[in-house]
Amino acid sequence: MTRVRNGGGVRIIHLSDIHVWRYAFNPLRLLNKRAVGMFSLLAGRAGRFRLERLHEVVTRVVGLAPDHVLITGDLSTTALADEFREARSALAELLLDSTRVTVIPGNHDRYTTGSVRYRLFEEWFGMFSPPGPYPWLRPLDDETAILGLDATRSHLSARGYLPTEQLDRARALTGGSTALPKRLIVACHYPVVAPAPYAVELEPKRMTNAVEVSDWLATIGRHLYCCGHVHAAWAFVPEALPDQLCLNAGAPLLRDPTGHRPPGFLQIELEGNEVTTIHHAWTGHEWSTRLLSQTPDFFRAQLHPTPVQDDLCNRLRRAES
Repeated sequence: MTRVRNGGGVRIIHLSDIHVWRYAFNPLRLLNKRAVGMFSLLAGRAGRFRLERLHEVVTRVVGLAPDHVLITGDLSTTALADEFREARSALAELLLDSTRVTVIPGNHDRYTTGSVRYRLFEEWFGMFSPPGPYPWLRPLDDETAILGLDATRSHLSARGYLPTEQLDRARALTGGSTALPKRLIVACHYPVVAPAPYAVELEPKRMTNAVEVSDWLATIGRHLYCCGHVHAAWAFVPEALPDQLCLNAGAPLLRDPTGHRPPGFLQIELEGNEVTTIHHAWTGHEWSTRLLSQTPDFFRAQLHPTPVQDDLCNRLRRAES
């Protein structure tokens, strides 16, 4: 279980889209989509992600003493074993206690059919999520839980898709008459919707059944939706999902010459019904912080709250039967 602060508060650090990259010139490794990824790296993508800064990011996160770390995918760039190995090593200081870390995959972590077949992501980061298929519910404390989704697939495009059986299981986990955890966090690499400045960017690499997923999300009550994929930090309430606070962590190693997408991560403070989101950004010479959102009464009190641990176990059994 995640450590709980005095007063019942929980501090979560949300990271995404780290994109550790390595060149691969072995022809046998390039007989697939990875050839496209290598061309992209050679054409300039490698320069967009400053791996030399990853240690500074880890040091910053450790200094914040988080109760839980959530990473919403794209630890790698082309799903090479060497990329996963380096990501695991570089993040080691954050990964010491697997009960206080949750990691889900992004589309770059499922970049090729081979990486999926040999379960490379699971080999290096599978121990930081509950065993068994997606979706799953992971309690952090008696009032808070993460619901993990995996909409990634090995595909020539960057578009995702949440399989029908996974969506049906998610409905089973969140439906029924029993109470959901008071503070529910849905974690998925893909946003279902983006703020207006990023909607055009999301369109060609969206989750193809985002409308259907949104219809389900509209039924589960107040929740945080932690995602990545679009390399920009945001916190907003989608018009079609008024009970959702959508949080994108951005990309911590992104080179940002424009100043419009400062690289960084999110600090999420949960205190009672209140949610506060702070963006930690690297300005080029120092860290800065900005308040993205503060909602005093986001998680409305439930009439008949049920302890998360027992409730989730019962619901998992029903979904599996």
